[in-house]
Amino acid sequence: MTIQTVTFSINNKLSIAENIIEYVQSHEDKFSPALFTKHDQQDLRYQFATASLHVDMVEMAQDSNSGVISVSYGIHFFWPCNNQDEIDHYKETLNFVIREEKVTIELVEHEPWIVL
Repeated sequence: MTIQTVTFSINNKLSIAENIIEYVQSHEDKFSPALFTKHDQQDLRYQFATASLHVDMVEMAQDSNSGVISVSYGIHFFWPCNNQDEIDHYKETLNFVIREEKVTIELVEHEPWIVL
């Protein structure tokens, strides 16, 4: 397990929450690989469901320099035996800090696991 970070500059015309929501949802490609590692079974039938990443809530700590982001996303699974697709939805909490007009979001990258 490793920690990866994504950093972006704050647009002062928007609130911190609006900045985070806009950035996360419009840059799914930066978040989906790390989120997917939690479900990665080294099985090509599983994929991150495109356009499924949504910010559900942004909570600021009392110091207003950190907080958590609650996100939801889907993992797409293809059942070849009956030619059907399924999308399971998951929730995750991401930590963030604010320093020097920039937001840094922490992403936990998990090691792949194999079902025997």
